Amino acid sequence: MQPDTNSEDGPTVTFHKVYPAAIPPMRADKAALGTMPTMAFRHCEPMRTASSFGWYVFPPEDIVLKWNGADVFHLDDGEWRPLSQAYLPGFAEYWDEHAPEDIKGLAPPYLSMLPVRGFVQIWSGLLCSTRPDWSVLIRPLANVRGSHQFSSFEGLLESDRFQPFPLFMNIQLLATDVPINIPKTSPLFQVQPLMRSTYGDRAHNFSEREGLGLMENGEPAMTAGDWMGYRKTIRVEIPNEAPESGRYTAATRKRTKHEE
Repeated sequence: MQPDTNSEDGPTVTFHKVYPAAIPPMRADKAALGTMPTMAFRHCEPMRTASSFGWYVFPPEDIVLKWNGADVFHLDDGEWRPLSQAYLPGFAEYWDEHAPEDIKGLAPPYLSMLPVRGFVQIWSGLLCSTRPDWSVLIRPLANVRGSHQFSSFEGLLESDRFQPFPLFMNIQLLATDVPINIPKTSPLFQVQPLMRSTYGDRAHNFSEREGLGLMENGEPAMTAGDWMGYRKTIRVEIPNEAPESGRYTAATRKRTKHEE
């Protein structure tokens, strides 16, 4: 039974693993795949939360590319072949066996040259859908150092209106005349769910307050409440109150545990 992405009780995001050998999405890691410094992992809850927001998505197979500054090649059965489009092993036949008649022969390639020099699109073997009013941000891994051989782009897709869509990442090759290895067992990008209201024009309404004194309308730029909040933020000890050190981390972890 397919998940109902239109139901309020249904999943926010649905991943369709249409390439059987693809690695399923994996919930992103608070420790950023173990690369986060121990002190940050223990004490920096904002960094932990950002790292664990969303899911890791993997390449569908091991990929080896090479770029000479003009043309892109991919390693296929031990031979370098010019890249235009490449298909996953056996997937075209599998697709045609199960796809409706009008979509037979239209299996998505997993590697595609883009019309910009050195740009390649990598399909994960997954399709993606979201419930109404939710979108997905497709981005490089949060707080994980990227490769020096290629860079990844970000995209924000309204996956409730255009679904299910092939879940892919666009990369720009940077290194020339060397093999660029993209292993199947290492996450390639991160998918994060966002409500559309969080990035629309309304969410970008903002105000500015200049200086620390009185503004032109005679109101203080920083109210007494603002100063109190600032004290707590930078952990200045407040008379007759418990120390602030660790309060944000403790409160956030307690809330997260309660929600889970």
